[in-house]
Amino acid sequence: MALTARTVLHLIETGGPGGAERMMVHLAGGLGREYRSEAALIRDSWLGMALQRRGIPVTMLRRNSEGSFAILRNLLMLIRKRQVEILHTHEFFMNTLGLVASRLTGVPLVATVHGRNYYADRFRRRVAYRLVGKFGAQMIAVSEDIRGFLVERVGIPAGRIRVVPNGVPVDEEPSHERLSRLRRTLGLDEQNRVVGTVGSLYPVKGHTYLIDAAVPVVRRFPDVVFLIVGRGGLREELEAQAQRLGVARYFRFVGHRDDVSDLLGVCNVFVLPSLSEGMPLSLLEAMAAGVPPVATRVGGVAEVIEHGRTGLLVPAADSHALAENVITLLEDRALARDIGESARKVVVRRFSLTGMVQTYREIYAGLPQKSKSQQIQE
Repeated sequence: MALTARTVLHLIETGGPGGAERMMVHLAGGLGREYRSEAALIRDSWLGMALQRRGIPVTMLRRNSEGSFAILRNLLMLIRKRQVEILHTHEFFMNTLGLVASRLTGVPLVATVHGRNYYADRFRRRVAYRLVGKFGAQMIAVSEDIRGFLVERVGIPAGRIRVVPNGVPVDEEPSHERLSRLRRTLGLDEQNRVVGTVGSLYPVKGHTYLIDAAVPVVRRFPDVVFLIVGRGGLREELEAQAQRLGVARYFRFVGHRDDVSDLLGVCNVFVLPSLSEGMPLSLLEAMAAGVPPVATRVGGVAEVIEHGRTGLLVPAADSHALAENVITLLEDRALARDIGESARKVVVRRFSLTGMVQTYREIYAGLPQKSKSQQIQE
């Protein structure tokens, strides 16, 4: 007799398309026949559409004048109606709300923490996360750095947190013809050297330091083009900065794209200039594509990159170091090739989507079954 698939309800308060949201799409869509994924969101945006394209049912938890209480009430009704057996929440609001729902329904909670954000700054938020760590079935940190932060700054016992690094698809390289067409649509000649970055245009992503770094880079390589993939509120400000520094013509701001793997295929160097990170998917995607990275030594980045072998690490907010290391990789093509090949190998071995999904499947399999006595009453 075939086993009935267990329903996993995935929840997050943000709408993407950031790393946490894309990781959730990959996971929800890749669990296989033993699990049936659904999602509950509070923002009707990119994420909902991305999940629905993968065939994952999405429910909007509308809030009203009651705020979070209305969201919780709707969530409890959804858990009962859809016979949810596992709650998998992401980020602070849904992790804490998910704990309340878990305690009221008996449905085990897996709570994934993707970044440091703001939750350690206020006592009530620290207490809330300590409760998630204590009473949730499993608290997950996407990097050792975040695990250490949760232990040291929030006060969660280390034994209550498991590290599960993010994973990305490891696809075959796009064809030469496909990349040539893409280069033409981007206005790139075959001789252009391309430095790319992928990330939302927010201050924490550090794009301003990359634009500053472009000045010495274009002086050394007048054929260079900087490809900026991502959307956000800083676009006009960043474009104005590039204009002011006289490097605007070297930049292509292309907004959000669904063909990131192809875009990475036209890059000679990938740059991650972030001021803070958890386990950045864009870095893993670039490495999976064999693109040598220059990245700031923040968050879980140093857990991914071994300096000089699988990438080059620089201090955060240091435009001079960014420029020097980008120039190094553009000048030394043999070094860039060796680093790119080693980077891809480490992602295949340690940060593949297949490996991440399998780890979560193992976590789900070890969760207790919900007791019938714990069902929500009408």
